[in-house]
Amino acid sequence: MSVMEQTKHVSVMLEEVIEMLDLKQGMIVVDATLGGGGYTQEIYKRIMPGGTLIACDQDSDAINRFKEHYPEIAKDILIVHSNYSHIRKVLKEHNMRYVDRIVADLGLSSDQIEEGGRGFSFSGDNIIDMRMDRSKSLSAINIVNEFSEKELADVIFLYGDERFSRRIAKAICDKRPIISTKELADIISKAIPISVRKKMKMHPATKTFQAIRIAVNDEYEHLKTFLTEGIDVLQSSGRFVVVSFHSGEDRVVKNIFRTNARGCICDEGVPVCCCEHEPVVQFLTKKAIKPSEEEIARNPRSRSARLRGVIKK
Repeated sequence: MSVMEQTKHVSVMLEEVIEMLDLKQGMIVVDATLGGGGYTQEIYKRIMPGGTLIACDQDSDAINRFKEHYPEIAKDILIVHSNYSHIRKVLKEHNMRYVDRIVADLGLSSDQIEEGGRGFSFSGDNIIDMRMDRSKSLSAINIVNEFSEKELADVIFLYGDERFSRRIAKAICDKRPIISTKELADIISKAIPISVRKKMKMHPATKTFQAIRIAVNDEYEHLKTFLTEGIDVLQSSGRFVVVSFHSGEDRVVKNIFRTNARGCICDEGVPVCCCEHEPVVQFLTKKAIKPSEEEIARNPRSRSARLRGVIKK
């Protein structure tokens, strides 16, 4: 898809996210994942005039699309080509230390999924790539064709929660070299027992493609850094809101938020607290918020979304 084409992305739980952010004019806000620009547009309406909006994305295509479609907003905000794990560095480069709100949508945009040549989806027949930032050297084609069988099985199991990871890894290694997404998806599907495939509600290659994408982009490590640094750069009473899309991702968000919401973090065997750790944030809701049935009907890709938020003490 060229940058001039209209974005196909629909922001997930937009109303719930904006409500949880509780935005006001004059605030400093970071949209850490510009993507299709849905959150960015709504934030802009609520903090202007007088506000500052920093929109980051590691995908230069997403940035170019937004600038093409929303030039009036683009000239009023700071748009930064960067992974969200560099949030502290981005703020420093723009002479800022603290912000009032941070939001991130951790999912792939519909534009990325459907854009030919990116290799994120198994629905087309493209070169296996999966890089969010195409300036990086490691791509999915390297992992698929160069990792050992054990390394590949570990990636598929750890990042995809795929119980047939060893069978899939062996099948991939047996069929190398593999170039196209269609070929890879077919190999993965055939490695899963037919009796299991018949009962699956998702495409049999879904978890493996997810796992390879996470490995290519080192997503969990970047996410951990982003969450930790994001909490640090929040003002007192600042809010941090995150939408995740699969269990591993949500687990990282929940655990880091929970650690920062706890008092004592001493090991269980320690009889008396010696860490002197104080809670840094508190959760805005007891449990993650899920999309409504109406939203899922309108946008089936929202089904797995989970919304969590914290407020800085």
